[in-house]
Amino acid sequence: MPILSWTEPPALPPTHYIDNRIYTDPEIFELERRHIFGAGWKLLCHDSEIARPGDYTTARLAGVNLIVLRDRDGRVRCFFNVCPHRGAALLRQPAGTLANDRIQCFYHLWSFDSTGRCTTIPRAEGYAACGLTPADVRLREVRCELFCGWAFVSLDDRVEPLADFLGPSAVELADVFGAAEVEVFHLHRAEFRANWKLFVETNCEGYHELLHVLNRTTGHGQKNYAERRWRTHAHGHNSFEQATIGYDRLALGGRDANLFPGMRPNGHVVVDLFPDVMFNVRATVGRIDTLTPLAPGLTVLECRGIGLKGDSDAVRDQRIAQHNQVWGPAGRNLPEDLWAIETQWANIAGGAPRYSVIAREEDNRAMDDAPVRNFYAEWRRRTGRASHDIAAPAAAAERAA
Repeated sequence: MPILSWTEPPALPPTHYIDNRIYTDPEIFELERRHIFGAGWKLLCHDSEIARPGDYTTARLAGVNLIVLRDRDGRVRCFFNVCPHRGAALLRQPAGTLANDRIQCFYHLWSFDSTGRCTTIPRAEGYAACGLTPADVRLREVRCELFCGWAFVSLDDRVEPLADFLGPSAVELADVFGAAEVEVFHLHRAEFRANWKLFVETNCEGYHELLHVLNRTTGHGQKNYAERRWRTHAHGHNSFEQATIGYDRLALGGRDANLFPGMRPNGHVVVDLFPDVMFNVRATVGRIDTLTPLAPGLTVLECRGIGLKGDSDAVRDQRIAQHNQVWGPAGRNLPEDLWAIETQWANIAGGAPRYSVIAREEDNRAMDDAPVRNFYAEWRRRTGRASHDIAAPAAAAERAA
């Protein structure tokens, strides 16, 4: 049997190929929404984005609209962005600052403070017969924990502690983000026509670096670059050990001043957290990606540019310039990534090809597919479905492997 066919499964272990219907099937999408995004930890923002009491940002997770805010006492909290009275949205801007510590529903003017307490019910006497008072009403609070300033939330009150979920990845993240305070200086959103997992795959495999002129030239063009290794962790997390990038090969200068903690000159580190987060640091500046799946073939990407809190204007200008050399909506790499996965989606949504291959094995070196397989091992555990055959249970892949 040929290894690759348009209609037959490849002659590979089931962990080494994908049934492309996992990207398009509505039932699979609902399983992901409930059991991955609805039941696990999700990074929503950094606390520098809500620096002062009353600052807030809004988000959507597993179909639920959320508010992340800093309350009047300085605590970071997360609530459903839903009025408990009749279900209207409370805050309708992407971000802002509460006036007078008040969240007011536009529909019937019920009001709440930044701790979630109901403060005002207009014409409250109308509820006297049933006994309802403001003391009986609160905003629905969501589990929220901070790690190195990053706000993670979960819709499941029974979720494991964040530290347990992060595992060894916490140490790797703390090496860069734990020794100095960081802050977001840039945020942009891109809506793309593809399944969210296709973008995750580009962030957790080095093979796709061949797509990018910048990576081919400044990375793979260097001796021993391909020898850098991936580390795969429990819960589907992956990290790419630090490498040195040859920015001078594209006349981009060097990155040896104002380094992030734990970074060496021209260093490059990647940490991917299941299901959707990429921490990507290039010596002096960081980029953090998060995803919001809206439909099987529609996803919102958020990219944050990261500097160090307390940067002088000159240092911040340097970080922004070096961020924009590679990233940002007009940067070199992101448009290429989105172009690639949207072409994938167009073909996969049309039914061809039926299968994709994740079979590279290079002892966890740069172009190994091990991190992609690690992601799908966790995906199977959470969804209960096999990634090589959507009609099969997850255990089918593990038994055959």
